[in-house]
Amino acid sequence: MLTIHNFISKKIGLLLLFPILFIISSCEKGDDKPTLQPSEEIQKNININRWIQDNMDVLYFWNTNLPANRDSTLYPGDYFESLLYKDEDRFSYIAEDYIELSELLSGVQMEAGYDFTLFLKDANSGDVVGLIDYIKPNSPASSTDLKRGDIFFTVNGKQLTVDNYREVLNEIYSPHVLGVYRNNALQPISLSVTKYEENPILLDSIYTMGGKKIAYLIYNFFASDKGDNSYTYLKELNAVFDKFKQANVNELILDLRYDGGGDAEIATELASMISGRSSSDLFCVDQYNSIVDSELKRTYGTNYNKTFFENYLIIRDANGKIINQSIPINKLSGLSRFYVLTSQKTASASELIINGLKPYMNVIVIGDKTYGKNVGMWLIYEDDPQKQKDNTWGMLPIVFKIYNSQNKSDYNNGFTPDIETDEYAEFPLLPLGDVRESLLEAALINIGVQAENTLRKGIEKGFDSRPLMSSRDRTPVRKNTIVNRTRLSGF
Repeated sequence: MLTIHNFISKKIGLLLLFPILFIISSCEKGDDKPTLQPSEEIQKNININRWIQDNMDVLYFWNTNLPANRDSTLYPGDYFESLLYKDEDRFSYIAEDYIELSELLSGVQMEAGYDFTLFLKDANSGDVVGLIDYIKPNSPASSTDLKRGDIFFTVNGKQLTVDNYREVLNEIYSPHVLGVYRNNALQPISLSVTKYEENPILLDSIYTMGGKKIAYLIYNFFASDKGDNSYTYLKELNAVFDKFKQANVNELILDLRYDGGGDAEIATELASMISGRSSSDLFCVDQYNSIVDSELKRTYGTNYNKTFFENYLIIRDANGKIINQSIPINKLSGLSRFYVLTSQKTASASELIINGLKPYMNVIVIGDKTYGKNVGMWLIYEDDPQKQKDNTWGMLPIVFKIYNSQNKSDYNNGFTPDIETDEYAEFPLLPLGDVRESLLEAALINIGVQAENTLRKGIEKGFDSRPLMSSRDRTPVRKNTIVNRTRLSGF
């Protein structure tokens, strides 16, 4: 069977590799012009950039828009950026360490364990403040008194400003001190860091209100496990839906406000749990460039790019081969609608859930306009152990565009909420899961189990309410719909 690795190798063998000559020009007419061998560093760049180019020529969704003039001596990160079709592509990503990149996709990174959003102190100020969105369980931050709604002004004593916040925030990946504003003064909170393994399930609850049972799930990224092929997170997600199913819930509120995306296969399985749809129903369709489409269609048939809802969890080995498909998916039945809580951070695979389920259910979006990413990626790295010694880079180029069963993919500018609600409009922030918390309360009011006169009157925050950036923006790799290329050989 043709694997995607062999497919790439076969195709790039037909491409012309561009030679680079280094010439020293002489000022004297008639002098010889000897060839100068490139330095070891430049030669390494050339080799890695050829690998980048070979993959992009074949796989990149906009491969017909690649630039004709290319400087293969560039640092590989800069070279990759120089290839991108900037009119459409704001997502393709590359990293120098593919192992670290893969870990990020599974929620593993060095951190203290808190998620935050930055704001201008006020519209006329250059000062920046940070607002804690949530604390990650069993993290270093969870052992301090740092909490959701805390405001910090400084990191290691340095005031955050519009000019320095990107540089200063680099310090939060090692032990640091936040200056948190409490009782009209800055209180220092010391935080250690660890290689933290974040579980995408932050909170699940069932509320009995107004004669209804309402399921609530905060899901923060799409991953099957921490990268160890245990499928722990996926099995736990299935168990949560078993609890919802056994409770005979009438409504579902899916909180994706902090969810930047992730694994498309997990998105398909979550959509199956929510909708109750079977494997005969079409969830989404992927569109590739003409080279990839022709080869995969020839190898796997005309339906190779169609994804159907699942009846069983898909368990794969490290090479992408399906090794277990015997665990039934716990599906809710009888739901004609569900609620999705969103923010500007809601992206990619989260938006795939919304778009893919719209043909089958009434999807009510509450919150802020979503990020807008209707394209997906493959994780590409050098898988030859010998070549890995000189090339540890990993990249996530845009490889496909995603449509739902009605052939719609019109959310590149994000989904506009049906009910616009600002998470940060009321202050201080209430704990996530509190029925008076802004976004959750808006959903409960729409369901009809919470009266509008219960709306909490917040106090003035004292800072501009529109987000400047969030901690999720510090790891843009998390704003992605990912299909691991090794899975194509397991179909």
